[in-house]
Amino acid sequence: MTFTMPALARSLADYLAPELPGTTFYASPNQQGTRSPALFLRQTTARLSPQSSGVFLRRLGLDLVYQEQFHTVQEDSRLQAAADVMDQLLETFPYSTECGGPPAVLRTYDRHWEITGNALHYKFQLRLRLTRAEDAALMQSIQELNMEVRS
Repeated sequence: MTFTMPALARSLADYLAPELPGTTFYASPNQQGTRSPALFLRQTTARLSPQSSGVFLRRLGLDLVYQEQFHTVQEDSRLQAAADVMDQLLETFPYSTECGGPPAVLRTYDRHWEITGNALHYKFQLRLRLTRAEDAALMQSIQELNMEVRS
């Protein structure tokens, strides 16, 4: 199975969509034409550590940014409700590649959230064991990531 950022964004969108109805999911921050409520996926950190047998441990820091319409009544309570949904669902989640096949279950680490300004930042880390070829595919997909996922 090859890990890519577009597949990660799509997997998260598919998994969270039933619990965040009406939310538009974007694979990266969007400036114009954003429909609220919106959820953006941002990569914040990446660390690579060699392991035995030619395998690498890649630690990806991710930030799901959830935004409601600006300056609405009960904006904070809606952001907190979205954080509660993510707390309940994101200990593990199914990851599917674009090629199909059975999904893998990914575990999240170091989950925490904060509300800054008018956005919820739900941050977590993935720890992926990848071969050199998989890591190269991941790095290429990170560099090319510029897509929108709608649910």
